[in-house]
Amino acid sequence: MGLKKIAANILQWSFTRYLSLIDRTVRIIWDEENIYGDSQIFGFWHEDSFFMNVVLEKLSYKTTPVDVIVTADTRGNYIENMVRRCGGSALRVPDGYKAFATLKKIVQDSYEKTHSVAVALDGPLGPRHEPKKLAFYLSEHAEEEFVGISLLYSSCLRLTRRWDKYVIPLPFTTVAVAVKNYGIVKKNAVPDLPVDADMNIQGMCTSESVSESA
Repeated sequence: MGLKKIAANILQWSFTRYLSLIDRTVRIIWDEENIYGDSQIFGFWHEDSFFMNVVLEKLSYKTTPVDVIVTADTRGNYIENMVRRCGGSALRVPDGYKAFATLKKIVQDSYEKTHSVAVALDGPLGPRHEPKKLAFYLSEHAEEEFVGISLLYSSCLRLTRRWDKYVIPLPFTTVAVAVKNYGIVKKNAVPDLPVDADMNIQGMCTSESVSESA
């Protein structure tokens, strides 16, 4: 086994172990404006990708199984491993125009199986907090409701040199999770989406910045 593969395995093991620790110690405050049951399109900000594994695992008990759209390049390997650890399935989608055929299949599958789909709205490479049309394309063409999810952390590390300012929650953190149903959304009529959960814990939120290369 090559050194790169060994390093990748160690990194994946570290991610999943820390995710397990967070899952056991974090307290979640839910603010939900959504009726679960049918297939839906879940959208979240890329910076929240780490803790969204925990959120989607807990939502899967309320709704249909959740498939997470993940980039097809090597960056997606780590994400897919964490998605699987939380009981989900990853849909590997290429970047750019190569994604079209894969997306058509996802839409077709939505008619044949009862699965929800989750996607980082500003992923895979930003700009930060500028939603791309993927989630709304799926909502429009699969005729499924779009559900926005925004998070707020009482304590976290934030990787400030990454384009998304990626968030790693600390153990024993409180995380506010706001879930809002926007109905079927067309790709040319994207609603205004909150950056953070707007809840009572907002005044508690503190974070530490960590320099990290993109």
